[in-house]
Amino acid sequence: MCMSAIYWARLDAVYFANDLEATSAIGFDDAFQYEDFLKPYEERRIKIQQFRPDLGVEPNRAWAEKPDNHPY
Repeated sequence: MCMSAIYWARLDAVYFANDLEATSAIGFDDAFQYEDFLKPYEERRIKIQQFRPDLGVEPNRAWAEKPDNHPY
């Protein structure tokens, strides 16, 4: 599961059967993701590029000024 989504959803609990070692043993290993996140965008396995940051200014402002926004 996406841990960011779990935290943003404010779940009270997460239950699971297999730990990281067990899931890694069958090919579900996320360690490479965390290693990749530490690299500059241009060195990551998947192309990551900011595009048109100017388009994000207004939505960011609107969210910041929204009186009933939910803090993340």
